[in-house]
Amino acid sequence: MNDKAQTLIKLTNNIYRCTQVYIDKKLKKYNLTTGTYPYLLVLSKKEGISQSDISRELSVDKSMSARTIKRLISLGYIRKEENKEDIRAYKLYITDKARNIIPEIIETIHNWIDILIEGNDKKKVKISIEFLEQILENGKKYREKNCERMKKN
Repeated sequence: MNDKAQTLIKLTNNIYRCTQVYIDKKLKKYNLTTGTYPYLLVLSKKEGISQSDISRELSVDKSMSARTIKRLISLGYIRKEENKEDIRAYKLYITDKARNIIPEIIETIHNWIDILIEGNDKKKVKISIEFLEQILENGKKYREKNCERMKKN
């Protein structure tokens, strides 16, 4: 691996870690973390989806979703209802408690983004986002291709 690729990986990992620290600190009063708040945001836009759907939406495995959803239910942020069309699945909904804090979660995210992009013009930010989107797309293609190959072996 060349130095530029290693630097890119190091930078993205460090940015992610800084993001975790910032968001975890800001959302601690709600017992939320970088691993839990995305579930509330997804459900606020797509109430009534299943645990499998939310796993796909967030690109996480089903066992991770199960643990996180169980925690959010115990905290009073999510409720589940029986799905009459599929008795094996539940429909998930956010509670009023979650609905009341979502604006603060969004504000926290926007404040962090403002901190991250400070000192950069809009054009540079746009180009950086396009670059990272292409890298992510390449990573997803690689994962899909190699996961299929591993399943066949």
